[in-house]
Amino acid sequence: MMMWQVLFIFLISEQVFCKNISESNNENNIKNSKTSMMKTMEYEINDDLGLPMLQRDMTLLSIIIDTIKNENCKNHAIMILQETQNLTNWAVKFYDSSGKFPEGLLSGSTYQFGNFDECIGIGSDNNLPGDIKGKYCLGNIKIQVPQIYLNKKSSIWQNFRNRSKRYDESISELNWGICVPASCQSEDIQDIIERIIGFTFSSSKLKLTPIIDKQKCYTNEQQQQQQYDSIDFIYLLVIMTIVSLIIIGTIFDVIYSNNNHDKSPSIGLQVMNAFSFVSNLKRLCSPANDDGLGLDCISGIKFIAMAFIVAGHCLVFIIGGPILNQNFWTKAITKYENSIFLNNPLLVDTFLLLSGFLFSRILLKELDKRRSVNFLYLYIFRYIRLTPAYFVIVGLYVTWLPRLDSGPLWYRMIEEKQRCQSSWWTNILYINNYVNTDQLCMFQSWYLSVDTQLFILAPVIIYPLWKWRKLGEYILGFATIIAVTVPFLVTLVKQLDPTLMIYIDEIKDISTNKYYKETYIKTHMRAGAYCFGLIYGYLLYRIQSAEYKLTKNCVRVGWIMAILSLVISMFSIGIFYGPRKNFTSVEAAVYSSLHRALWSFGTGWILLACITNNSGPLRNFLRWRPFVALSRLTYSAYLVNGLVELHSISTMRTSSHLDNYSLFAKVMSHLVITFLGAVVLSTFFEAPILGLERIFLRPAMKKANVSTSQTTDA
Repeated sequence: MMMWQVLFIFLISEQVFCKNISESNNENNIKNSKTSMMKTMEYEINDDLGLPMLQRDMTLLSIIIDTIKNENCKNHAIMILQETQNLTNWAVKFYDSSGKFPEGLLSGSTYQFGNFDECIGIGSDNNLPGDIKGKYCLGNIKIQVPQIYLNKKSSIWQNFRNRSKRYDESISELNWGICVPASCQSEDIQDIIERIIGFTFSSSKLKLTPIIDKQKCYTNEQQQQQQYDSIDFIYLLVIMTIVSLIIIGTIFDVIYSNNNHDKSPSIGLQVMNAFSFVSNLKRLCSPANDDGLGLDCISGIKFIAMAFIVAGHCLVFIIGGPILNQNFWTKAITKYENSIFLNNPLLVDTFLLLSGFLFSRILLKELDKRRSVNFLYLYIFRYIRLTPAYFVIVGLYVTWLPRLDSGPLWYRMIEEKQRCQSSWWTNILYINNYVNTDQLCMFQSWYLSVDTQLFILAPVIIYPLWKWRKLGEYILGFATIIAVTVPFLVTLVKQLDPTLMIYIDEIKDISTNKYYKETYIKTHMRAGAYCFGLIYGYLLYRIQSAEYKLTKNCVRVGWIMAILSLVISMFSIGIFYGPRKNFTSVEAAVYSSLHRALWSFGTGWILLACITNNSGPLRNFLRWRPFVALSRLTYSAYLVNGLVELHSISTMRTSSHLDNYSLFAKVMSHLVITFLGAVVLSTFFEAPILGLERIFLRPAMKKANVSTSQTTDA
């Protein structure tokens, strides 16, 4: 049945309920409302009380359909209405696949999807009369309840009141899946819904505003007839060329390794080996490199941090999407044990800390060895290492993303493509956290820009640490103080939140969250963790250079302070979600500044203790062999995860029921899918570039005194 038929049946049943309310406040009854509406439309209906209710409703609906200006749409609507009364199979599917009376609305279930696939499948065999086909639209109905309904505190209308606080639960809209003829445009659909609502609620003070966005309407033909442009084919050609090289390289590698065990491979064979899937997979699973610095325990920290980051991304998209029981999250955020998910941004700071730590320690080692480093070559090497895999994902967003699948929320994929088409160049230049932030392409990509910008600035601190120790230490200390103070001042002056707050209405589209795009992703707000990484890298350099052994008292005090710092920084977020939610600007500013500093201090100590063998069995656990391979995938996993989350939310057919087990299962599935995708991205697009770099770039860069052992680690 057509969309307006579904809404009409729903609203007619609502009318009975609303009538009771309106009669107590207004003596006008439904019959008078009908008469007024018909006079306005200049039609007359014999309102015979003997006529069955459904037949009268159908008669009225026929009159409303007759006002459609789009002749093709009107004819199809009339045809469907007639065949529905005859219970014709294809016509009834329009009704069957549309959302019905809302269920669980008072517990926060505001999405009534209907059946997306059934709707767009109508007429796919092209044998329906008039060439009728189904179109699925996810309509939006804004709800405004008048104050007269809100006077009774026990009334259900209290659930629809306007929010006085951001954390209040309130129902302000319905999202409705409706099935209509494909010949009807969004303007036609919206006009009909407005007429039906205007008639049905003419005696009520409720204000319902329907919105039908054409971007949220889908047909099978639209999916199949999307226009392709030259960029799409260029991207596809590049991908197919690389895949072909992978296949050829794998074949050559297998043949050569089986027949030429003792011969040194030529440059050509080395190039083919760089594109070998087998060789790249072996390198991925190989033991950690023995760099003499004892940095292998970093593998476990990287993977564990990435696992929690993926969990955080997964929860943000689930909570911001269609859910059946909103009150589950409302209660969950008040529990301190959930702080590790609410304070998930700290796990990203872990990677900034690791990046600064590795760059500081390894660059100081290379300066000792070579006495000088060409930093320009260092920047070029990093760009070449990071960008190809990154460009593959960005290119997918810009080109083929909307064609990968379909679903009621698939417009989110279309929006993501539009954003990336507007600002892809800012991603490739690693400036998208400051430029075009209103069109942020890949919500998680800000990290790469922050890390790159800090990487460029870091030598200004690291080189003086090696050349002029005291001066370098003053510069590093001053930079760290500034990095910790800036978030305090920015949060205080702008009266901001202490961190990114995970409230449902504020994370429905994280890229449009004001705090996220204007504060959270800025380098000057995230530099503190990187500075702590530089400090710990320098401390390790001094300890290892002097072969200094930490005393037992120093180790005990270090562990006590580190554990306290980690616990306080992570779980203190509960203060801002607990009973006392109205925090002051000063409290928010102090927390914004110190919680990242404490987390970085504690994480840095774990690094230092593990590398200096002062961590007991923890070091062996973090060096566990599977962590080595998984840690090599963290960069690719970070790139892939955004696509996993977007696809998951965009293809949802039903709302999610939240409970601990289902959320855990969802997180684990996303973690597995993310790392499987990372294997493909790493072995097909990241590893070949690194292989070519080893063959061609590395010899030239060594001559220029550039370290290529480790310039970044996402």
